[in-house]
Amino acid sequence: MMRSVRCTGAVGCLLAMLLVGAGTAECQDRPKDFPMRPITIQVGSVAGGSNDIGVRIVADSLKKIVGQPVLVENKAGAGGQVMLTDFKNNAKPDGYTLAVFVSPGYVTIPLDPARKAAFSMSDFQWVANHVDDPGAVLVRAESPFKTLEEMLQAAKARPGQLSITTTGIGSDDHLAVLDLQRKTGLRFNIVHFGQGTAEALKAILGGHADVDCDNVGGFLPTVRSGQARILAVMADKRFPDLPDVPTFRERGIDLISSSARGFIAPTGTPPDIVRYLEQALRKAMDDPEHIRRMREVGLSVKFMGSEEITAFIGREEARAKSLIDTYRK
Repeated sequence: MMRSVRCTGAVGCLLAMLLVGAGTAECQDRPKDFPMRPITIQVGSVAGGSNDIGVRIVADSLKKIVGQPVLVENKAGAGGQVMLTDFKNNAKPDGYTLAVFVSPGYVTIPLDPARKAAFSMSDFQWVANHVDDPGAVLVRAESPFKTLEEMLQAAKARPGQLSITTTGIGSDDHLAVLDLQRKTGLRFNIVHFGQGTAEALKAILGGHADVDCDNVGGFLPTVRSGQARILAVMADKRFPDLPDVPTFRERGIDLISSSARGFIAPTGTPPDIVRYLEQALRKAMDDPEHIRRMREVGLSVKFMGSEEITAFIGREEARAKSLIDTYRK
């Protein structure tokens, strides 16, 4: 059984390293008597999706840093709204319950009057960002579209008829499609799949939709299997594991979109605990095993501390507000 050790100065740190191993000797800014029991991370999607997989990978590294089990709890429903509502109502501001926040998908929930959200952004305290998963468009292997240009030409020839899937209203995929329409003047038949990546991919591979707009991390296994291909990515540069796939910018469309995924605590969580968790998450993300496993599943790690991610979310909120009027048209 792993023993809990509190460090006091250099001698204490050395003792901690001897007792529990260098991986768990977190001396700097460790709050008194925290953590003394397991930490739970809530996820607003089903198990097995790219969001869930990324959290489970970092949780394995984080437990080595904090010296306690890190549990992952799935609370799927309404595109994350079920989890966030439960988190706001029941999570105590003590650092033992965190939640994954997906931007801009979760930013849009309280902005959309139709969602009738029981929470606002002020209910959450940002701890750190973990993933920045760029958007992309994918077609099945049998699709006639070999390039982004061919797909856009088909959309121009059939206004409002070419079907394109997203993982839900207000998701980063939905915003990306709305942005694409705004910047090209094209209209798509947007089809939302609220259960996430797997459901949308099933529709694409089954020939029930033409194009899938989602994130690279969710697409890579299907692309590697030869069942589908990515036409373009919505990043400022080509994705390292897809060197032959162009960006939208390379094709003359200034479209940047991604799914940023980080960790929040309830507002009111003590600052020293937030700071410690931020540091612990950063160390977990630097763990070579974490880096290797994230690369294998195609998820791009991008650490942002509490202040940086808070400012980033503010910019995401401004972008979402600029598109909110077109959500349900």
